Amino acid sequence: MSKLLTKRKGELYNMERRKTVIFVIGVILIVSTFLICHKHTAYQTQLDEVKLKDVEENNMFAIMVKDTDGEYESSNEFPGTGYKLNKEKSGCMDNNNELIPNSLSYDEKEQKVIVNTGQTSYCYLYFDKQMSVQDLEKYDTTNALSDNPVGGMYRYQGTNDVVKNNYICLGSLNETNCEDKSENMYRIIGITEEGNIKVIKQMKYKSSDGTNKFEWNKKYSASDCSGNNCDWPNTDIYKTLNTNDDSFLNGLDNSIKNKIEPQKWYYGDIGFYYEKSLTNSADQTYKIEVGQDITQYYDNNENLIIDQKWKQLNEPALIGLIYLHDYYYQANAVNCHLNLEKETYQKCRDNGWMHMLNNGGSTDGAEGAEWTMTRIGLEDVKGHSFRAWTTTPNSYINNDYLNAMRPVRPVFYLKNDIKLEGKGTTSEPFYIAN
Repeated sequence: MSKLLTKRKGELYNMERRKTVIFVIGVILIVSTFLICHKHTAYQTQLDEVKLKDVEENNMFAIMVKDTDGEYESSNEFPGTGYKLNKEKSGCMDNNNELIPNSLSYDEKEQKVIVNTGQTSYCYLYFDKQMSVQDLEKYDTTNALSDNPVGGMYRYQGTNDVVKNNYICLGSLNETNCEDKSENMYRIIGITEEGNIKVIKQMKYKSSDGTNKFEWNKKYSASDCSGNNCDWPNTDIYKTLNTNDDSFLNGLDNSIKNKIEPQKWYYGDIGFYYEKSLTNSADQTYKIEVGQDITQYYDNNENLIIDQKWKQLNEPALIGLIYLHDYYYQANAVNCHLNLEKETYQKCRDNGWMHMLNNGGSTDGAEGAEWTMTRIGLEDVKGHSFRAWTTTPNSYINNDYLNAMRPVRPVFYLKNDIKLEGKGTTSEPFYIAN
């Protein structure tokens, strides 16, 4: 009898254990199902028409679009132009709920996502708003922005009477109280197709000790410039802009520094005699400065064929200067290029907005000139020394020895996810609101 009771108790104990195990498993299944369903409910949307390649029609995926307040909201369609796929947030999951690396890409022009795997369970697609030319066109009351990209971007072109809406206040985030020709006023050169706004300081840069003219580089002779001693990353002007303790960059508010997009700046070389011969110089100079045109050119003085050269930073930097092509494109004139005939070179200044005289600059030679990014190579300069290109008070393009003291106006690109407020005028300049 006792054995029977013991056996009975053992059976009851085992039944209770089985019930407990089943209960625990049930709880786990319920929690798991809740988490999975919650994930799908919160982030997934079933679309009727899927613009996805190599993904079955019934697969689950979500489109999340960041609104103007910086919050993501679900959508049942791909956003239009001006949105960029956030690759860090987006991705596809396999049947085991594991992320598949490098599984997505986005064609903005076609508004189509390409899924680079056939083993997906569902995909998350996060889109962030980026600046576009349409954001600036809303305030372009005089049609100063070019209709199409020229020299790699949509550009403001014309005189100050036409270019009225390219002012931007960059003292700090949400700063709106800049006045015309004040320390924190900048002007927008243009906007790239990727949404990066390129700006130039309206007035020349003045360091903390009052210096307002700077050397491109103390070293400039053939012996000084052996190796890469005179390449832009090693020059005094690079350090003045980017790395010195009292550099322009270090003087910026941190909130603005964080909104600058690093660039691999180009810095040379365009030979003097080649540039002098150009007749359609905005387009030609642009192609040379960014390395698209590396054709040979003829040096009339030396009767030599010289290979056209160009150089670019290996590591991105935040701050640069205007290129020659920036100065040429800003003037809405047919002939704005290096030409020693007065009636031609004045068109660069008188038909454009960028020259320092159009922004409160001086007419004095040393005060009214301005360094550009672009250097002149050694082999085609008399005297066997390096030089760099400048604008002059008379508006034409000239060249100076690298150790000449000339003003600079810092130039940089803003990130494409900024939000602008304001109207772009001198009284209501744009400002960064995020």
